[in-house]
This record gives sequence, C-alpha cells and structure tokens, in this order.
Amino acid sequence: MSNLITSKVERDRIRADKQSKILSLLLEERFSTSAVFALLLDMTPNGVQRTLRRMEKAELIKSHTVDFELSAWNLKIWGLTPTGALLATDMNEDPKFFEVGRIKPITIAHSLALQRVKVVALSFGWEQWESSSRMLKKANESRSEWIQVPDAVARSPKGRKVAIELERTAKTPKRYVEILANYAEMISMGVIDEVVYVCPEQLTTRLERLFHRIEKIIFKGRVITLSENLLSRFYFISYEKWEVEAHKF
Repeated sequence: MSNLITSKVERDRIRADKQSKILSLLLEERFSTSAVFALLLDMTPNGVQRTLRRMEKAELIKSHTVDFELSAWNLKIWGLTPTGALLATDMNEDPKFFEVGRIKPITIAHSLALQRVKVVALSFGWEQWESSSRMLKKANESRSEWIQVPDAVARSPKGRKVAIELERTAKTPKRYVEILANYAEMISMGVIDEVVYVCPEQLTTRLERLFHRIEKIIFKGRVITLSENLLSRFYFISYEKWEVEAHKF
C-alpha cells in the first residue's frame, strides 16, 4: 500500500511540475503550441495532448485556432485563462491572460520559432532569458544603452551576456551595417558581450559572409574600419545546429 501511495505522490508531483512549466511559459510568451510544449517537457505529442486536456478541463488554459488568410493552413495555439494567469503570476503583479485580439497572425511564426530557440537554450543551461517584450520595455527606459533591441537577451553557459537575433528572412545590407554599428556601441559599453544570429540553414552562411564584407561603420559619430575582434563577437548558426550546439556559447 505504501508503494502505491508513494507512486501516486510522485505522479502528482510530476504532473504539477509539467503544469507549472506550461503556465510559466504561457505567462511569458502569451501563447504557444503543443509542439513547443513537447520540446519543453520532453514528451510525446500524445502525452502533451493529455496534459493540455487536463489543464483545459481545469480551466487553466484555453485554445484558439488561427486561420491564415489566403491559405488553407490553420494553427491551434494555447493561452492562459484568467484563472491560469492568476495562478502563474507573482502575487505583487497584475495577471495577464490570453486575449485572441492581441495576437497578430503575421508575427506568430517568428514568435514560435523564438520560443523553440529559448526552450533549447534553457535546456542547455542558458539563464536569465529576456524576450522581446521585456527588451522593448528596457529600451524605452534606457535608450542610451539599448541602441539596438534584440529578439532576446540571455546569459550563456559560459557566463556571457548574449543578444539573440532570430533571422527568418534577410534585411538589406545597409540595414545590417546600421545594426552592426549599434551592437558595436553596446559591446563597447558592456551592455552585451556577444550577438548570436539563429537562422534557417540556407541563410546562415550567406548572412555571415555579408557581415564579414562590411568594411566600415559609423561608431560614436566617426567612421571607423571594422576590426576582426569585433566581428569575432558575432556568431551565425542554423536552427538545426542550435538544437545540438547551444551549449557551446
């Protein structure tokens, strides 16, 4: 009998831990998908679905199907109910729950890809992850430091403060010159130590070469020649490699 009790207690503990992780992710990211939860919890798709159904039945989370214009494709996303938000939020803060009207279909793919990058990073020992919503708030409070607002900032396993850029599509060369100059100032001030671009496989090498072809930037009002030391602070890695090599930073 005692073994049965112990096993039930352990099952309840594991279930509560999974539930807590889902609630925390949704509190930070506003919405997510079963595929991201499966990665977060290291579970099978069926196992995740059972967990989500239990949480939905308990009125902690709710789902919404996003239909994309001019496409037959749709996507089921999950968010916090007011009850789930209340339980997930620190008692000194106001709970923020899932509101469908605030989700923009055009940004969903980028948000979900960044969530996967985040989940992988945290599993490899990255810490102090701050996503774009927090970074925008920081930038508004201190524009002199956050000249460039990355998609995320986190502390790497080697203790470096890293700006994360998820680059699904390329910008113009001129824009990258501006971005590189902004990050150069932030690195010189000690705001960040390095910049990591996570990209689709076909974009990774091309983007790295584009950066290495930049010869001059405007730095603190002066035109300077770009140094190899500065370029060595920029890394370019594909989604696939990130999922197995994120611990190397």
